[in-house]
Amino acid sequence: MKRTLPLFLAFFFGIIGIIVQMVPALKGLMDTMLDWMAIIAAFALAVGISSLTRHHMTKIRRKHKDIFFSYVTFIAMFFMTIIGLVGYFRPEGALQGLFENMYNYVRVPLDASMFALLAFYITSAAYRAFRARTWLATVLLLAGVIVMIGRVAFGPFIIFNDITAWIMKVPTTAAMRAVNVGIGLGIVATSIKIVLGIERSYLGGGE
Repeated sequence: MKRTLPLFLAFFFGIIGIIVQMVPALKGLMDTMLDWMAIIAAFALAVGISSLTRHHMTKIRRKHKDIFFSYVTFIAMFFMTIIGLVGYFRPEGALQGLFENMYNYVRVPLDASMFALLAFYITSAAYRAFRARTWLATVLLLAGVIVMIGRVAFGPFIIFNDITAWIMKVPTTAAMRAVNVGIGLGIVATSIKIVLGIERSYLGGGE
């Protein structure tokens, strides 16, 4: 039953979702399903918070070497939750401003720092990819150099500006469309496998 019920629900609501997309008269049912999706997402958030709490509580009990970060996680989570709830019900109070300041001046800079670190990984990957060992890597290297020069072109290099615009408009757009088509086909294939019960990895248990 623990596996049969999720498989049945996935099949049932998958078929219903396909039908309501094809029949305009069922638009009201589609809106209802979207409301239910929002409710389920709220429960998923609660499950995520429970899992996070259990994970860090286990690390604290076992006195893990990274126990400090578990304490930081708990303090930040409960602090933001409390001031967020109080500030929501009392928007004229000081806690609402504190919540916004914590988000704008703590959370946003942390996100920026994380993405800045990702830029170094991307640079490292680009350096390895730009090694002209094959003719495809050579084409990639030349296109990358032309685009970088075209972005900051001046004087006699201004011609690279037009070449860069062509590269971004024609080959890049064609490649992105091919990637999007592949992603779409992959989504459709995975959805069909889930609806038909072929893909069961979401049930857990290593299947």
